[in-house]
Amino acid sequence: MHNKNIPTYSEPPTPKIYHCGTLTYTTRHLAILFFWLLWGDFCYTVMESVTGPIMQLKFQALNASNTEIGLILGTIPGIVYSFLNPIISFKSDRYRSAWGRRIPFILFTLPFLVLFLLALAFGNQIGLAIAHLGIFGKTISSDQVVILTLGTLLVSFTFFNTFVTSTFWYLFNDVVPEHLLARFMAWFRVISTLSAAAYMYFIFPYSGTHSTQIFVSAALLYFVGFGLMCTNVKEGEYPPPTPYDGGGTGPIAAIKTYGKETHSFMHYWYLWFCTFIGGIGGGVGMFGLFFSLALGLSMKQISVINTTVLIAVSILTIGTGWLADRFHPIRVVLVGATMGLLLVTPSGLIWLFWLPSPTIVFYVSLGIAIGLTAPAQALSGMWDPPMLMRLFPRSHYGQFCSTNAVWRAMGGIIGGGLSGAYLDIVTHFVGKERAYFYIPIWSLFFAIPSYGLLIGLYFSWKRYGGDDSYVPPVLTPKAQATTTPPQPIHT
Repeated sequence: MHNKNIPTYSEPPTPKIYHCGTLTYTTRHLAILFFWLLWGDFCYTVMESVTGPIMQLKFQALNASNTEIGLILGTIPGIVYSFLNPIISFKSDRYRSAWGRRIPFILFTLPFLVLFLLALAFGNQIGLAIAHLGIFGKTISSDQVVILTLGTLLVSFTFFNTFVTSTFWYLFNDVVPEHLLARFMAWFRVISTLSAAAYMYFIFPYSGTHSTQIFVSAALLYFVGFGLMCTNVKEGEYPPPTPYDGGGTGPIAAIKTYGKETHSFMHYWYLWFCTFIGGIGGGVGMFGLFFSLALGLSMKQISVINTTVLIAVSILTIGTGWLADRFHPIRVVLVGATMGLLLVTPSGLIWLFWLPSPTIVFYVSLGIAIGLTAPAQALSGMWDPPMLMRLFPRSHYGQFCSTNAVWRAMGGIIGGGLSGAYLDIVTHFVGKERAYFYIPIWSLFFAIPSYGLLIGLYFSWKRYGGDDSYVPPVLTPKAQATTTPPQPIHT
C-alpha cells in the first residue's frame, strides 16, 4: 500500500545543451554570449555613427569642395578598405591562436583605433597648430592645412577600423550555434538600428557644436565596452586551414587562391557587379545631410526623421527576418530593391519641382520615411548577412564576404569622387544649395543596372538548386584532392 507520507523524488531536468564546433553552451551561457555580442555591437555602432556626420560638418565648415569631401570621406577610405579587407579576411580565416582567429585582430588594433579617434576629436586644433608652424609656408591656407590634417587622421583611423570591420561580423558565424543565427542576427540588427536611432535623436543635433566631447565619449565607450566584449567572448578550436591552390605557399599563392576561389563562377559575378554598381550609386549618400539642410530642415528635424526611420526599421526587421526564413532572403531583398527603385529613390525628385515651407517639407519627408524608406530598408536589410550567409560557402565565408566588401569599396571609391565632381558641375548651373536636389538622379542612374544584376543573381540561384537543393559553388584547390576535407566548424 502506498504511503502518502513518504516523499517521492524525480530526476532534475537535463539542461538543454547547444553546440557550435567545439563550443558548448547551456541556455544561461548562451544568454551571456548573446549579451556580450550585442553589447559589443552597441558600442561599435555608436562609435561608427559618430565619425561620418561630424566629419561632414567639419569639412563643410572649412569650405571644402564637394569633390574634396567625396575624396576624403569616400574614395581614400575606400582604397584603404579594399586593399586591407581581403588580406585581413583571408588571413583571419586561416589564423589559429589560443584567443581564436577573430578576436586577436580586434584586440590588437583597439588601442590604436581609440588613439586616432581621440586625435580626430582635437583635429582642428592639431591642424591649426601645424599651420602656425609654417611648414607649408604660404602655399596653402590654414583651412587647407586643417583639411589635410583631418583627412590624414581619418585615413589612419580607417586603417585600424578595417581590422574590426573585417573580422567582427565573422565572429558571429564562429561562436553562435547555426540554428540560432537567424534569430540572433534579427536582434543584432534591432540593437544596431536602435543604437543609431538613440545617437541620431539625442546626440546628432549637437554634432556641429560639441564634436570634441562626442568623439571623446565615443572613444571611451568603445575602448571599455568593446574591450570587455573581446575578453568575455571565447572562440573554440578550428580545424587546420585549407591549403593554398596547388599546394603553394607565400603571398603569390595566397593571392592566386583568393582570386580563383571567389571569381571562378558566373553565379558570384552577378553579385560582385551588383555590389560594385550599387557602391557607385551609394557614393553620393555622404551628401545626404547637405541635401536635407538645403531643403530648409533644421538639425533637430533631420534627427527626428532619421530616428523615426531607424526605429521603424528595427521594428519591421523582426517581421522581415521571419519573411526571410519563410521565403528565403534573396526574395525579400528583391522586393525591397523593387520598392527602392520604383518608389523611394523617385520620391526624392519631388523637391526639384515643389519646395514648400520647411514645416511642410518636414512632414512630407517624415511621411516618406515611415511609409516608403523604412519598409524598403527593412526588406533590403536581409541582404547582409542573411542573404550572404545563404549564398556563400560556409568553409570560405570570411573570404567571400571580403570579396563582396572589396567590390562595394571599389564602387564607393569611384562613387565618392565622381559624385562629388558631379555635384560641383551641377553647382555651376543651379548654385551650391540647389545642386543637392539632383542627388536622386545620380542614385537612380546606377540603381537600374544594379537591380538588373540582382535579378540575374536570383535566376542563377534558381539554376543552382534554389529552395530545394542549393549548394554554394566553390572551387576546391587541387592540393585538397589528396587530403582529408576539414570537418565543418558547426555541429
